[in-house]
Amino acid sequence: MNFDSLTSLPEKSSRDLPRVINRLLGQVFLYQDKDDDKDDYYFVHRHRAACDTAMQLVGFNLLHDDYHRIYQVVSEFSYCRAHYKLDETLMILVLRKLYEEHSERLSLAQDPVVTIGEVREEYRTITGKVRDLGITQYENLLRRLRSMGLLDTLDGRTIDVHDADARLRLRGSVRLILPVQTVDELDAWIRKYRAAETEEDSE
Repeated sequence: MNFDSLTSLPEKSSRDLPRVINRLLGQVFLYQDKDDDKDDYYFVHRHRAACDTAMQLVGFNLLHDDYHRIYQVVSEFSYCRAHYKLDETLMILVLRKLYEEHSERLSLAQDPVVTIGEVREEYRTITGKVRDLGITQYENLLRRLRSMGLLDTLDGRTIDVHDADARLRLRGSVRLILPVQTVDELDAWIRKYRAAETEEDSE
């Protein structure tokens, strides 16, 4: 660990460091292209060595995705890892699959945009369910994933699951939170959680 990077910080940066570290630990991702994240993103960029050291002291790794310009923190231990409900995990799989399918047709600088209707149809396809989730369940799921920074509405509008044509922007963090490398790996995740859902329904 490079402790000199901490002790040599300018006074103002030393005061800002605890706040930025707490923010990273709280929201997991920092985006270069989000207005409310940008200042802290560049703070981490300027003081990467100090932020790395601070994270290592408490058992976290600070990662950077150069492609999407996102900082992410990952725990080295199991205590702080998030545990998702089955529907949340399946929805993350849906977003990950849609991300891959749509990003193949885009330039490197773009995030994929999908509709609420596409998300619902892909959820039905992955789960194999004829009956869809209820409106309230969809709203809660998508708002939860939005709060995690995995998706956003265009123009900052609220999520309206009644409108099948309403568009959602899928963030690059969808790839980071589920770091599969191939279609086969993604299919393996889908089979795994489809089996888990079957077990849950039989209980």
